[in-house]
Amino acid sequence: MTEPLDGRTVLVPRGGAWGERVARLLTDRGAVAVIAPLIETTPPRDVEARGRSFAALAAGEYDWVFITSAAAVEHLRAAGVEIPAATKVAAVGRATARAVVDAGFDVDFIPAGRSSALSLTQQWCSAHDPAGVGRCLVLRSDLAMAVVSDELEIRGYAVDVCIAYRTVGVDLAEGIVDDLRSGRIDTVLLTSTSVVRELSHQVGALPEHTLLASLGPGTTRDAERRGLTVSLTAPEQSVEALIAALPRTSLEART
Repeated sequence: MTEPLDGRTVLVPRGGAWGERVARLLTDRGAVAVIAPLIETTPPRDVEARGRSFAALAAGEYDWVFITSAAAVEHLRAAGVEIPAATKVAAVGRATARAVVDAGFDVDFIPAGRSSALSLTQQWCSAHDPAGVGRCLVLRSDLAMAVVSDELEIRGYAVDVCIAYRTVGVDLAEGIVDDLRSGRIDTVLLTSTSVVRELSHQVGALPEHTLLASLGPGTTRDAERRGLTVSLTAPEQSVEALIAALPRTSLEART
């Protein structure tokens, strides 16, 4: 049985439906959830280029679409884009796959193990031959590295890239910054390198007892490069796994 998080005040660094869902997971376990977005996603600078890619996707011009984040699904939905039944979907991990399914589409491929663009590409390519696959579309953010598209292209697949959205920082309210610096908010979920960047830039040093919980090893490495001490890296790259690991870590921190 998972132990409760009573006494923990946890910063949820993204808003919207994702932030509300994470806040419910935390409050169900007894924590106080503070939704204070450090980042948000907006349409890309080249909206027309995205529109052309979205239109081609909706028209069934792609055999496969690679979705590398739940945020990409949000922007598909906001644009009213329907993924045709004949177009197969490869999702980078379970959280992204869940977003795809929640949007009403099927998922045809999820990599085993940790969620990463490299795992997605390597495992997918091992199961498919370029001669038997038509055009592929990769949806990603402006900040994401071109791992999937580069690997597909090198291996001989026909691939197009769509910058589905861009990630921008959000200024925290002064009261939230004070609560972080004082330790009144004692736990922070580090869900991406963009969150790490904004936390470091806007807040700076945090009290020693503040628990920084990272969603994955890449985010942990980035946080440590910026001088932040990460207490916990999720055993699986999902926010559910991250929250499930918090009780054990918080109890250890108190002993």
